[in-house]
Amino acid sequence: MTPSTEAVRAALPHSRCAGGGTVPLILPLPGEPPAPCGRTSCQERLDAELDALRAILSGSPPDACLPPADEADRVRHRWLTGHHAAFCVWQLLPPGLHALAAAPERATTRLLAWTTALYDVYSVLFLYSGSCTPEQYATLVRPGMAAAHPAFSGEWARDHAPVSAALRAVRDRHPAPLLTLLGGAVRDNQRVHMAVARRLVPEGASLLQQAGRSAGHGPTEAEQALYDAHFQVERGPVCRPAHRAQLVRLLADCVADIGAHGLGTLPDGCPERFGREALARLVAVAVCEEPPQISRIPEPPKGRNT
Repeated sequence: MTPSTEAVRAALPHSRCAGGGTVPLILPLPGEPPAPCGRTSCQERLDAELDALRAILSGSPPDACLPPADEADRVRHRWLTGHHAAFCVWQLLPPGLHALAAAPERATTRLLAWTTALYDVYSVLFLYSGSCTPEQYATLVRPGMAAAHPAFSGEWARDHAPVSAALRAVRDRHPAPLLTLLGGAVRDNQRVHMAVARRLVPEGASLLQQAGRSAGHGPTEAEQALYDAHFQVERGPVCRPAHRAQLVRLLADCVADIGAHGLGTLPDGCPERFGREALARLVAVAVCEEPPQISRIPEPPKGRNT
């Protein structure tokens, strides 16, 4: 049963970092529009989360936002919190990319800057989630996924496929020189994925491959639901301020954690620009500033602009 908007609002945490990332993330299904919201409480909550994030960026993190002190708990915290933040970013990217695809070249500057920053935030979140050692990953992270399903795979994430489709729409519409910065962010994101995967799983075999399955066949609804359940994601209507408040809260957790404990040594092959200070720089563009107002996902344009 889909929860009501009121129930979803009530479930959203009012305090910062409640439980250190254990609060379920409430997200709409991909492609669903934001829920209507006429309440001031959601905007007030967003404003409070932005104030807390700005305090962290200025070097004064609230006590409630400090990461777990125990190293093993911090590995689990990073894995879950980093994925939660990435899911929120994935939901923001498709409408932004489709709006970019639909925009005339003269009106692309802000959308290009915003979507490029979001892609870079996603890259740092992947580094943050996978910043543990291979031994910690093998003992603290991977067994939980294997217990959920022997073939557990990131391909089962509901919110990522629309990002790839939206990126194709942008590339079909605009000439490559216009997309230089965005294209670089996408390529760097791929480099980050490969670098983290090589470090965490040196033998190179994913759970999907170990289960005798190959990538690229698409998940079933049951597999997507299992992926959501494993990462504590609940699906239901969420208004725009509440959705953004969740992302701000999660990014604040990540920035405070990186500020206190760093990212460790970047894996081989990872772009050096994604170091310790990268996320703090990026959220100023992607989150602290008011994002472009996109009321809906436009229809992807047909053909390349000439």
